[in-house]
Amino acid sequence: MRPVVLCILDGWGFSKQKLGNAISTAETPNIDFIKNNYPSLLLQASGVAVGLSWGESGNSEVGHLTIGAGRIIFQYLSRINKAIENGSFFTNPELMQAIDHAKNNHSSLHLAGLLTSNSVHAYTDHILALIDLAKRNGINNVYLHLYTDGKDSGLKEAPSIYKKIDEFMKTSGVGKLASMIGRDIAMDRNENWDLTDQTYQLMVKGEAESATDPYEALNSRYEKGLTDINMPPMLFDADGTIRDGDALIFFNFREDRMKQIAQAFTQEKFDKFETIEMPNLLTICMTQYFENSNLHVAFPATQINNCLSEVISTNGLRQLHIAETEKYAHVTFFFNALRRQPFDGETDTLIKSDRVATEDSAMKANEICEAVIKDLENDINSFILVNFANADMLSHMGEFNQVVEGVETLDRLLGKLREVVLAKNGYLIIASDHGNAESLTYKGTGDSETKHNPNPIPLYLIAREYERARTPEEIIRSESSPGGFLSDIAPTVIDLLGIQKPVEMTGDSLLETLLN
Repeated sequence: MRPVVLCILDGWGFSKQKLGNAISTAETPNIDFIKNNYPSLLLQASGVAVGLSWGESGNSEVGHLTIGAGRIIFQYLSRINKAIENGSFFTNPELMQAIDHAKNNHSSLHLAGLLTSNSVHAYTDHILALIDLAKRNGINNVYLHLYTDGKDSGLKEAPSIYKKIDEFMKTSGVGKLASMIGRDIAMDRNENWDLTDQTYQLMVKGEAESATDPYEALNSRYEKGLTDINMPPMLFDADGTIRDGDALIFFNFREDRMKQIAQAFTQEKFDKFETIEMPNLLTICMTQYFENSNLHVAFPATQINNCLSEVISTNGLRQLHIAETEKYAHVTFFFNALRRQPFDGETDTLIKSDRVATEDSAMKANEICEAVIKDLENDINSFILVNFANADMLSHMGEFNQVVEGVETLDRLLGKLREVVLAKNGYLIIASDHGNAESLTYKGTGDSETKHNPNPIPLYLIAREYERARTPEEIIRSESSPGGFLSDIAPTVIDLLGIQKPVEMTGDSLLETLLN
């Protein structure tokens, strides 16, 4: 069987705009050759096309989930928003359990998660709804533990985001700010447990520099060169630390960056750092961060059957999923339709990211590429899923030249990968999960933009029989408007593998569109 390699260039979108476009700025001879000699098209990767709200930017989790599922999945954000709109949010059994726990213990309710203007990990309206829930039920001792963003939001946007929450708390008479800390510390997912320890000690013991005015505190740190993403811990209310008997709600709906801090509060025999025993602390999370009887889930995951990985496994084929730490959950948990264990015949390979993953613009792309090439040369797997994190992760850091370097690294490696795939008479699909690196400058101000965007993503299909020079008209047509959705990628892979598409997959194979 001819191998199929699906290469996800994370954060590699398409835009005709030249300003702030690291992809068009970079020297990319291999991508240019591929674009000029193989079939390609654009895919929608945002908004309703991936189960989000209209016009909302896509992200890595939603992108990989949609690609792997082969269908549009109604995402957590939309589900929670709908629950707020129809009122079921305010009778949610798990959320009400937190309310009842605080009432019965005459204790406090704590709300913890990301302070963001975007909706990749959390959503401001969910915080307001939780405060409203507390007020409706007579809970006055409500404390907020906020993780400043600086990645999916502007680097210094925390004051303006917090102002909306602050005004809502003042109007409702419920809610106080207990603490703030940067997301790179609080939401670490690379097992830098010293960072998680800082967050835990802040929330439980109040170990931090004290401040009274969050606006002044944030601005004084901006003047010192700090940004929201790496904001040191700040304590605003010593009475707002978490104690035994309290209720704690983690309001992030995206799972991967909440696992470590949630483990510190819920995992029995936790041994990563010293914690305080709180047997009567009730912990609720918005979604299933991990399986733990001590962690209650307000919005359980939707069951998704017959995703791409499962179909490949059912057909007795072997597959490899590979990425570095920053995107490992995406090629496993999210791509496999929120399944935590690999399917039969699936090998998951983790290339460990450096402690500061983006310090080198190459990140772990070279190591990943070599591992894929070795696998191809040994004829091990029929399907290979590979994620290169560079374009997305470097874009979030806001250093344009570094993103350009990362794009050029990927271009070089794609050239090597193309040669090996063709030598094996295989298929190489190059695609992405969402836009980012093609739009790194705000048009009006010229300031650095580090957030995802709703741009479409390119898809290229490479095989021996598909190589021919494309006419200028063909290239213009392929880049004029989206010709499909992320959910169409899995059916395309299935088509190339020559196996049956399950009825649950509502996406369509792109082969006919690409080849005509």
